[in-house]
Amino acid sequence: MKKHLFLAAAVLLVISACAHKNDLYGMRRPGVVKGALTDEAGKPLAGAEVYFYVSSERKFRSPADFMAEPTGPDGEYYTEVPPGKYYVVARKRMSGSMSGNLKKGDLYTPDAVRIDVRQGGTYKIDLSLYVFSGNMLFSGSVGRQGIRGIITDRSGKPFSQAYAFAYKDARMVGRPDFVSGWSRKDGKFVIYVDKPGKYYIGARTGLMGAPGPDEPYGKYRGSRDHSVTVKDGAFTGGINIRLGRFSDER
Repeated sequence: MKKHLFLAAAVLLVISACAHKNDLYGMRRPGVVKGALTDEAGKPLAGAEVYFYVSSERKFRSPADFMAEPTGPDGEYYTEVPPGKYYVVARKRMSGSMSGNLKKGDLYTPDAVRIDVRQGGTYKIDLSLYVFSGNMLFSGSVGRQGIRGIITDRSGKPFSQAYAFAYKDARMVGRPDFVSGWSRKDGKFVIYVDKPGKYYIGARTGLMGAPGPDEPYGKYRGSRDHSVTVKDGAFTGGINIRLGRFSDER
């Protein structure tokens, strides 16, 4: 009798293990996320952190839900997170701190990567980090909708370290409603906006006060009123802005 009971219990254990091969002691197995962090030149970044956020509501300025250990000399990271959907960003604070507001000269990922982690799954996400300009008007990377494009000089060459901005008001005066981070070496920028709609677009190299006569400045020329339309949950791309002297724009 005892032998039969033992065999029945063993069979039940095997059936349970097969039915829940992705469970561990009744808990869902985490997923593995790994990858490499590099700077804008493609060199490995040591001492950088990867953060996982469940929500983009606070623009990734609150404590993260999960965080990977800082990268080593090879710039690689490896971590496990519970199954779920996440926004993934990376940062390297030159102070060595793992928290707090970014400061000028710190490195960050302008865009958040969306990932759906399944139990027991493995995912590889490589991220490039860029220098934070210290722009306190930067709208953040909320990852839902916005405007992408390239800033160039008069000759059409990519213009780095300029800001693209978006106004809700067609007059385009005063403080912009939304601002990008610094444009990259290839001139690319991203402006994130909170709602779909019509926005009036331009770019400049400074953001404090009115532009000086010789400041590089330009408005989007793809429409007569410098506007673009952003749809819900989508990015309007191909928005190119050429910079000239501000005094020539008026």
